[in-house]
Amino acid sequence: MLSLLKKKPTCPIHGCELTLSHHGKKSNVGHYFIEAVGAPLLYCPLCFEKGQDTSVEVEPAASTAFLKKLARLLDASEFPGLLSKPRIRVDFNPSKTHLETPSAERIGPLYDLNARSDAGPRTAEDEEPRLVGLEPLEPRYSLEHLILDPDSLERIREATNVLVSQDLLYETWNLGSIARTGRRVALNFYGPPGTGKTLAADAIADLLGKRILRISYAELESKYVGETPKNIQAAFAKATDTDALLFFDEADSILGKRLLNVSQSADNSINVARSTTLIELDNFNGAVIFASNLVRNYDTAFLRRMLAHVEFRLPATEQREMIWRGHIPRQLPLADDVDFATLAQSSEGAAGGDIQNAVLLAASYASLRLGNARVVSLADFNRAIRFILEGKRRILEGSMGANEDPFGWA
Repeated sequence: MLSLLKKKPTCPIHGCELTLSHHGKKSNVGHYFIEAVGAPLLYCPLCFEKGQDTSVEVEPAASTAFLKKLARLLDASEFPGLLSKPRIRVDFNPSKTHLETPSAERIGPLYDLNARSDAGPRTAEDEEPRLVGLEPLEPRYSLEHLILDPDSLERIREATNVLVSQDLLYETWNLGSIARTGRRVALNFYGPPGTGKTLAADAIADLLGKRILRISYAELESKYVGETPKNIQAAFAKATDTDALLFFDEADSILGKRLLNVSQSADNSINVARSTTLIELDNFNGAVIFASNLVRNYDTAFLRRMLAHVEFRLPATEQREMIWRGHIPRQLPLADDVDFATLAQSSEGAAGGDIQNAVLLAASYASLRLGNARVVSLADFNRAIRFILEGKRRILEGSMGANEDPFGWA
């Protein structure tokens, strides 16, 4: 959005000269023992007054390269005996420059990710690593497990090929020379719950030969002001450090439009978290996938950073039959009347997750019976899928108006 000219960069919206502020924090070095602060940012004071974050980091590639060299040096060094590995704080503003304009003074809290809702001193607990215990896992599925409509499958394969062919694209064909964001590839998966977004992320990680780091908003959110942004930083750092594919579920919570009328600290915290995600995404050099059931409220700044947007639709009849078949293990005893084509017809409107739950519920029905009757019949499957779809229908109708779109696609 900003016009970064070598001489007097200006805001394309207001035409005014951009202001320099040293409040940027960098975590993409991916090292717990290294903290980087004071990174220079250019921003438009008029945009900031309106609650619009148009800031960009100055020379992010150079500072990132330096931090990664420092991380390698730290890891290669030995600290024998009682000498512990030090924590290093890198300040890109050694002179402690303070801008004097009112807008510059106000930008401090926006990027001070150490802010807390209480005024008490920081404790040792505050210094513990973020997202403790959350580690990347081996993918559970491959592309062969994906059952989607042909258009969605083709879009996934095309977008994934950018990751597979990185050496050819960036090195041999030198597209790296024009890639402002490095090799970062961000994908946006959207659609109703249970349509295969998480499975597809696993399949892409498997194709790339990477582990997958799954992050949900519940794991990022914190009741303390400033904690959620630091958890976002930690997620990107962990993915960088482990070379894992980063997968954000419930992404609408962190990719939504920033609030223009900030009336309380909670509103400011939401904006800080979303601004942090933008900064981390710009500095990230790996693969990240965002998945959401709600896309109507996405901030356009995030949409511009996505290589591809892939819609996951409810499966058609042919796909539902394949999903039914794929969820029936050979050990499950079936009655002679079970017909998958019939099940596909009778489960219209069901997502893949609904069918998976219906199989489990139908098997539970059969387990209540004894002897030769302990088999899963067509009636069991039909009863289970009706039960699940009827429950969803009642909840959706009770929580919205008659014409409201539950997933925000309209």
